[in-house]
Amino acid sequence: MSGRTRQQDEQVRQSWPAGSVWARAVRRPWTVVCVVAAVVVGPAAATASALDRANAAPPLHAPGVSS
Repeated sequence: MSGRTRQQDEQVRQSWPAGSVWARAVRRPWTVVCVVAAVVVGPAAATASALDRANAAPPLHAPGVSS
């Protein structure tokens, strides 16, 4: 138990600003899952995209080298 009464908890809840969407969103498990997924998958997707573009580029031939 937190040591607070139900009335005190309700007063704290009511004292939060009405637009406190972030305070509620951070407590939801799906928010945490999505943030973790974005942190893990985001850089991997960017790297894969850059590698795909690099592989699609025409090969660079050095001047003076015959094939």
